[in-house]
Amino acid sequence: MLIFLKINQIIEIEIEPGSDYSGIYRTRVEDLDEKGIVIGMPINKGNLVPLRPNTVVIIWHWDNSASYAYYCKVKERIFEPVPLVSLDWPFQKKKIQRRNFVRVPANLEIEFALVKEDSREETYYKSHIRDLSGGGTQFISKVKFQKGDILKIRLFVPNEIINCKAKVMWVEYEIKDNLERYLIGIKYIDIPEKVRDKIIKYVFTRQRELIKKGVL
Repeated sequence: MLIFLKINQIIEIEIEPGSDYSGIYRTRVEDLDEKGIVIGMPINKGNLVPLRPNTVVIIWHWDNSASYAYYCKVKERIFEPVPLVSLDWPFQKKKIQRRNFVRVPANLEIEFALVKEDSREETYYKSHIRDLSGGGTQFISKVKFQKGDILKIRLFVPNEIINCKAKVMWVEYEIKDNLERYLIGIKYIDIPEKVRDKIIKYVFTRQRELIKKGVL
């Protein structure tokens, strides 16, 4: 039995591409017992998603150390008195990564400026990140920074601009195409949890894309 599941808990399920009604849906756990899991039949744009028996459904779960994909098969559909879907207990579990925050490859625009105590003027530079997590990111910079420097950053995730401060955790020097540049690793600081949640939401969306492509 999945110990993280509780009756009335809102969960996210995924039906993989190639199946009828493929997509990601939010629903609710209606019942749990030794035979399996009963969830509310998902609704998409006002219409029921009548999952067929033997359709594979993925239940996503994550904690502070990893994310998990639990693969279940639809056992039966129930339409009366309310639309429900009965699932077998998972036949496969996939642990994606184990670290404080899941990190995924990404190529998003970032703007950054060094915070100077003796100056109100801030010069922003533009670049692109190499990867992303709920704890930090890394990017290429033509400007050299020092470990411990504090930056203001603007991270452009889809439909969101994340503004926060970050601390430079490490700096690596490299030359590519005869040009000097620096790989900068940063950790977010003074970031509200609601803002961090927006980053994590994108990270898991990106993670699902990479899993479908067989990259993770």
